[in-house]
Order: sequence, then structure tokens, then C-alpha cells
Amino acid sequence: SVFRDGQVDQIQNLYSKDGTFIATSPLEPSAERWLGTDRSGNDLFQVMIEGAKWTIGICVSIAFARIALALLIGIPLAFRKKRLYTALRLLLDGFLILPISLIALFILLPAFQFVDPAEIPSTFSRVFLEISVLTLLGLPALVLYFIGETRQLLAQEFMLVARTLGGRPGYQFRTHIWPHLLPTLTIVFMQQFVQTLMVLIHLSLFGIFFGGTLVLFEGNAAPTIFEWASQFGYYFFQFTAVSWINHLFLVPAITLALLVFFANLLTSRLERAYRLRRQQMIPTVPLAAADAEAAASRLSDPFDSVDISIKS
Repeated sequence: SVFRDGQVDQIQNLYSKDGTFIATSPLEPSAERWLGTDRSGNDLFQVMIEGAKWTIGICVSIAFARIALALLIGIPLAFRKKRLYTALRLLLDGFLILPISLIALFILLPAFQFVDPAEIPSTFSRVFLEISVLTLLGLPALVLYFIGETRQLLAQEFMLVARTLGGRPGYQFRTHIWPHLLPTLTIVFMQQFVQTLMVLIHLSLFGIFFGGTLVLFEGNAAPTIFEWASQFGYYFFQFTAVSWINHLFLVPAITLALLVFFANLLTSRLERAYRLRRQQMIPTVPLAAADAEAAASRLSDPFDSVDISIKS
């Protein structure tokens, strides 16, 4: 996007220097085209570079929006009475049974299939609509999660003391609840990142590509944006056994698998780091002090002196 303004080289036919026809797309990998080209002649390596910003940016935006909205909705509800939380849980539990991918498919299918390229809306409107739909579909589970976590913290003894001393809900959240929720938010963020990526992959396999699907002749479809999940579904539909292109979908598949692997690796490392941090925060009795207490418990007279030096 910085050096080429998002343009991807497209080569339909390959000719030698003297004008002799050599081959037509799809071209095999070579020194000039590291990953070759697809049926449309797009340089696959440039497609992957261009699609990285879309895939990662979409997942980050949706994960951040879900967490922000879930906090704004869930935290105030957690301070309400338990009866409201029970009613809300009964209402939202039904949304947790159906898969998000299936609901998103029914919502996006009528609005994201285009036959005429001239009738395709602007990129901003299509991207904004799909991000909004995927964000709202993930809210019920996150809202219930944050309400449950917050209510567990409110039931702790230190929160009872804070309320007894007159702490308002806003002060309780800033001083006590937010420091406990902050480590959890980073883990939840990575989980939402992976979940959004899985939804995009599922939609692409159903023919709903991110940003819209252009329906071609004989039921073929093509994505309007170079996004990894959309390219995976697009190349998967082109699976044949006539040339090297039958493995073309493995390129976006490998990039998606690596992205999921590193996201899950980061999540596991964060969980381990926070677990070790909590263990280090637990106060421990020094060994010398423990020996002194054990020796004092064995004295016949509690006022006898104990000959054990305690180092500070």
C-alpha cells in the first residue's frame, strides 16, 4: 500500500523477448514470480502481501470493538441486582447455541452478492457493514462473560469492604475491578482475534467473501478484496487436477494456519506469564521467620527467648 498503492501485477500471457508466446495464466512459480499467478493472472505473492493488512486489520478491529462494547454494556449491568443478570442470561443464552458463522451467512448472503460490477457499493460501506455485523454477533457471549467475571470480583471480601467504606461503583471499577480484568482482556482479545479469523474462513467456504462476492458466469464467484480468507475460499473453489494450480489454495491456507498458530502461541504465553505473576504476588513467609514460629510453638513457656536470628 505504501510503495505500490495496493496495485497487484496481473499477467495474462507470458511472452519471450522476441515476442514468442510462452505460456498463459496460471503461471508456475519462478524467479520473477515467487508463488506464480492464479487463473486471473494476479501475482500470488503480491496478493498475499496486499491481503495481510486486510486479514490482520479486520480481526484486530472486530476483536477490539467487541471488547470495548462488551465492557460498556456488561460492567454497568454487573452492578445491578442478580435478578436482572439472570433474566439477561436467559435471553442471551439462545444466541450462544447457534454458530456465529451460520447467522452471519444468513445476514450477509443477500447483501454481499453482486452480479454487475458497476452496482457494487463503495469499499468503505461494504467493509463497515460486515465489520458491524460480525462485531454485534460476538457481543452476547462477551457481555455475559464480563458480567460473570465482574460479579465474581464483587463477591470478594475486599469488594465488600470497599462498598462498606462508601466506595461508589465508578471508584470500585477503577480501583479494584479494572486491575483484575486488565490481564484477562489481553487473553480475551487474542481469542476474539482467532474466532473472527475462523468466521471469515467459514464464510469464504460458503462463497461469501469479505467485502462482497462478485458472481461470474456459470455460478463462479470471485472476491472483490485481496483478503487471505477470501483468497482461500476462492482458490478452493478452483480446485482441479489438471495442473499445478490444484494446490494453489495451499498458499493462503498456510498463511492462515501460521497466523492462527502464532496467535494461539501468544495467548498461551500470556496465560503462563499472568499465572506466574499471580504466584509471585502471593506473600510467602521467610524461612527464618517460619523457623522462629515453629520454635516458639514448641516452648513450654511462651515468654522464653528463642535463639534464632531472623534476617530482615
